Amino acid sequence: MPAPFLDISGYLDRPDDLQPSLAENLQADVVIIGGGFTGLSTALALKSEGVNVVLLEREFCGFGASGRNAGHLTPTIGKDLPTLIMMYGAERTGTLVRFAEHCVRRTQQLITDRGITCDYHDGGNIMTVVHPSQEKRLRRGAEAARKLGASMTYLDAQAMRERALPHQFIGGVFEPVGGTLHPGKLVLGLRKSALAAGVRIYEQTPALAVLQDATPIVYTPAGQVKAEHVVLGSNAYTREVSAAGKRLVPLYVSMFETEVLSDEQRAAIGGWTGREGVYTAHEILESYRLSASGSIIGGSRGVRYYYGGTPKPGVGAHAATRALQMNAFGDRFPELRHIPMQHHWGGWIAMTLNFLPAIGPVNKSGKVLQGVGYNGHGIAQANAVGELLADRILGRKNEWADVLPNTPPPLPPEPLLWLVSKALLASFALVDRRTDKRIRKLAAR
Repeated sequence: MPAPFLDISGYLDRPDDLQPSLAENLQADVVIIGGGFTGLSTALALKSEGVNVVLLEREFCGFGASGRNAGHLTPTIGKDLPTLIMMYGAERTGTLVRFAEHCVRRTQQLITDRGITCDYHDGGNIMTVVHPSQEKRLRRGAEAARKLGASMTYLDAQAMRERALPHQFIGGVFEPVGGTLHPGKLVLGLRKSALAAGVRIYEQTPALAVLQDATPIVYTPAGQVKAEHVVLGSNAYTREVSAAGKRLVPLYVSMFETEVLSDEQRAAIGGWTGREGVYTAHEILESYRLSASGSIIGGSRGVRYYYGGTPKPGVGAHAATRALQMNAFGDRFPELRHIPMQHHWGGWIAMTLNFLPAIGPVNKSGKVLQGVGYNGHGIAQANAVGELLADRILGRKNEWADVLPNTPPPLPPEPLLWLVSKALLASFALVDRRTDKRIRKLAAR
């Protein structure tokens, strides 16, 4: 029997203390749309300063990408370092790299300050070489990162074996800042902290529209909230409530979790004693990590864009995507090729054309702000952004306030966006298939 597809994720269940939906008209200092990492971290930062905060969540806090992702806390930003340097030059790229490492450390501090138990393991992450042809590019990337001040080093084959990493990973760029964690426990821990702090959370309350007036109003099916500021923490769903969302590309990403590995199975793949998070140097990367219970959680291959750019309800794990992921898993872990899967799930992330998040005001008045478009790096950046957005609202200086653009580049209209997205994803997939074919030929020798 195939592993079931979960409508939520493998990380969490619907909370027992589900908060009521909004059924009245309210006033607040700040209303936040979205109960994920961005919304909750912003609410906590504002509430600690005595700000009257209302948070609206369409399902329950953590239902979206914050409770569905791969669980890697990494100092990654942009597509890759060579692309960042080409687009922005070495000096600004260095600033972006330092910001990314700041985001990891800020998230670590948030976990500590709030006493959240989320299986955090600070073993770092590695972008791995899975074919010798990738080595030169990753070595160059590690050297560029070092020159820009990042804490990254290249691990050769011997260093990988000394770390007891799975055999098919033959080299890689080690990011010591960060590690892996349980996203569901983290987001629910933030939810618990926000409720304890007195943040008014309304779940099962979709925001329908935002009136960007002198005093903004957020409309919901059975009530509205008038506030001095609105924060859009809605990421891939932003298009449903604000024109700002038209600059985001929602993509559907699928995940899986294996059954818990036995001691013999873990030894067969090398041991993986350091539990470093691993993601491959493909164009559409694969991610893998060992959970605290000893299963392997992975995914990311088979990313999909749907016409219209709005997340569609009821989208499940596409059969072709499952097959792609299982084939990739078998290539990376041939010793585990036939291990049963516990379950599959998926969710929506938001990409931008410049591969950078959009943080800050969306209009000239500065009354409506956003923290969106994390391009798959949302655990670190979304949790760190709460403090940054709070400082903007409170009129306080923040050293990172001007590092990122307020708004990403505009997107082409449909059907051109659909055609471009399909073409790009197909071209990336073609490159990856060629790489995988070469890997299989190498393995067959």
